[in-house]
Amino acid sequence: MFLYHFLPLEFAKLNLRHRRLKISNLDALNDPFEFFCFDTSKSDFRTKLKSGHRAIANDTGVVCFSKAWNCPVQWAHYADRHRGICLGFSYPREFANNFREVEYSTSKFDANSLNVKQILDKALYTKYKNWEYEQEVRTVIELKERDSDGNYYMPFEGNLNLEKVIVGCNCEISRSELDKLIGDLKSKIEVFKVRPAFRTFKMVRNENKRLWK
Repeated sequence: MFLYHFLPLEFAKLNLRHRRLKISNLDALNDPFEFFCFDTSKSDFRTKLKSGHRAIANDTGVVCFSKAWNCPVQWAHYADRHRGICLGFSYPREFANNFREVEYSTSKFDANSLNVKQILDKALYTKYKNWEYEQEVRTVIELKERDSDGNYYMPFEGNLNLEKVIVGCNCEISRSELDKLIGDLKSKIEVFKVRPAFRTFKMVRNENKRLWK
């Protein structure tokens, strides 16, 4: 399975330069229902869940991917309105269990029917069905060494194999600048720019290379 990670151009450049992806804190994700996919109408359970979330968020983060690169909404939301870049990865076979597809639900769960392990499992890998367009795959990571900028990162090496660099249709990076960022990985990576499809609501590879210099 290929995993795709959408980024604004500024952060894509940094990630390519340093060969790493930022790990997101659980309390900094863009969905207020993240982790709270349960019926929380009872205040005692709501209090326990919030406490559990705070405890886990202190030492656990996630890196989010998509199974597809051709969704225009993804480009709009996560790649700065098509001005960014999408990185495509494969992963070593031995790490396959580290990457798990998110499940989408139309309703919240009743925690009374679940044990603690099941509650944690649902909390980390469930989102509301309206997010389904993301086709999300995520890896949950223990936060260890904080970088000097205050963030946590997952290096490509040993975790991910960068195989594709896909440039948004409105992205202004030049081929030569991108080649410098990719560096010695260039021979191993497929690089192309996308455009809106003529007959569908998808982004497709732009085969006219003269339009990107």
